[in-house]
Amino acid sequence: MSYSWLSVRQDRVRNRVLRKLGMLRYLERCEPIELGDLPLHCELYHSSPTAPTIIFIPGIGTYSQLYCELLARMSDRGFNLIAVDIRGHGCSGGQRGSFRVNEVIADIRQLLDELERRFQGPFGIFGCSLGARLGLAVAEQDDRIETLLCHTLFLAELPPDIYHFFGWNSLYFGNLFTPLLKVNLRLFVDIDRLLRFNPMGKYADRDPLLVWDYPIYTLHSTYSHPSRILRERLPVRSSAIIIGSKDEILSIGYTRDLIRRSVQPFDLIVIEEGSHMLPFDHIEETLQASVNWFHRAFAAGARSSERMRTHEGLSASLDATPLTSVGATVS
Repeated sequence: MSYSWLSVRQDRVRNRVLRKLGMLRYLERCEPIELGDLPLHCELYHSSPTAPTIIFIPGIGTYSQLYCELLARMSDRGFNLIAVDIRGHGCSGGQRGSFRVNEVIADIRQLLDELERRFQGPFGIFGCSLGARLGLAVAEQDDRIETLLCHTLFLAELPPDIYHFFGWNSLYFGNLFTPLLKVNLRLFVDIDRLLRFNPMGKYADRDPLLVWDYPIYTLHSTYSHPSRILRERLPVRSSAIIIGSKDEILSIGYTRDLIRRSVQPFDLIVIEEGSHMLPFDHIEETLQASVNWFHRAFAAGARSSERMRTHEGLSASLDATPLTSVGATVS
């Protein structure tokens, strides 16, 4: 079942909850965008046609509206923020909870085509949890992405521990024999613990836009999708991982090991006392750290582009200049 943006916005009970939580005033600022036949639902927080544009990819089971405060306030700091409900999630079309990583990559590239027609600034990706892994997959395929900020990051080639190793490998056999069998997210993630400080937590069981059940083929695609950052650099100019010091899903030790092994350089941003739910439980620190990093990353990219243009201009000038020997006369 799909949920249209219009039907969700007209839900009076939902609006009362959002107003009570102080979220409605942020949602009223966004521009809904629907792309393709699916359709792919996106929510745009506009700053300026010339400002950098950041594509935000939500975490597993979630959708764009839940992050509206973070997105709106980042937009106030000089960025166009466009959040994506990946297929099968939120207000996007598709079978609930169902996607393959290559389909998400194609969807984001379609979005980039549309954004290029509207905005002149550079593009970046901010991926949250599972969205970070999807964001990395996009950045590996599309050189229009100049900056990549990952809220935690995992790689199929680098399981965090022996339990993840066997769990991820078991999905291979499940995908062979029962690819359509659905698995409830709560079986392997302690959702109640993650949501214990989240104001939306007590409404989670009643939110029809949240996804709890995933087919095995989706989980297999997600946790087996290969990355090449352990052997080569990406086209992106800057990349970083932001993580809470008390993250319940991935440890800082794992993250440091991933960065150490990666050929692609990553900055590491640690939010002290931060949990896995940084965009909700530690929004002020996450907002400030993310904004500061994106400003530096886009500025560094602009300086690099300017140096490249200067170099190309100098090379063209030299190519157009006749070569002469000392003392020779050009007639």
